[in-house]
Amino acid sequence: MNIAVVLAGGVGQRLGLGIPKQFVDVLDKPLIVYALEIYEKSEYIDAIEVVCLPQYIETVYEYAKTYGINKLKWVVPGGSSCQESTKNGIFHLEGICADDDVLLFGMSTSVFVDDDIIRDSLDVCKQYGNAFAGKQCIYNMAATTDGLSSTSLSRKEVHKTLNLPWTAPFGKLLALYKKAYAENIETDEASYIPTVFLAMGETIYLSKDTAQNFVHVTTPEDLEIIKGCLLLDKMEKEGAL
Repeated sequence: MNIAVVLAGGVGQRLGLGIPKQFVDVLDKPLIVYALEIYEKSEYIDAIEVVCLPQYIETVYEYAKTYGINKLKWVVPGGSSCQESTKNGIFHLEGICADDDVLLFGMSTSVFVDDDIIRDSLDVCKQYGNAFAGKQCIYNMAATTDGLSSTSLSRKEVHKTLNLPWTAPFGKLLALYKKAYAENIETDEASYIPTVFLAMGETIYLSKDTAQNFVHVTTPEDLEIIKGCLLLDKMEKEGAL
């Protein structure tokens, strides 16, 4: 079984809209619903779990009824950080999932994950044991300390930008996260599944990503970009372009 775990625990303070960004309406539909519809329509996903702010759990279930998200099986409370929400999503599935079931993690504001990205993530995971979306970084970079440039990094060097989906077998994730939380390894707010894998000495493998999939809602400008892209897609489907 392939389960999409949608992380929806953010409060969206930087957006300044008064409600969490994943519940903001975009073209008359909550942003999180666009994300859920991706996995609902995908032939590669069997079930959906949402890890959500506790006060919005019933809202997510209502969205599922309204918008026909029939693959939604579980909505569980998130934590105080993305890492804690990830842990909650994994631990909740203990006793439900088999070790070889695969969890594919996505963000509730990532609405440009296409079936090619999902398929490739699952294929890479099946072949190598995990998959993290990534693509070649095409920009010049600099390593910084306290905002001051300390090391210049050339485009001639091979650097990859990591993104979601993050995909791995349930048994592997459960074992790593139990160890991480028992020994306080990569459990702070700057930690994620990739940092846990690396801290535990695991090799991570990269799967397909796109520039559009890298658009996440953090700022009001991000939200405007997503609105524009979704509006363009809507107009193309309606034959308005």
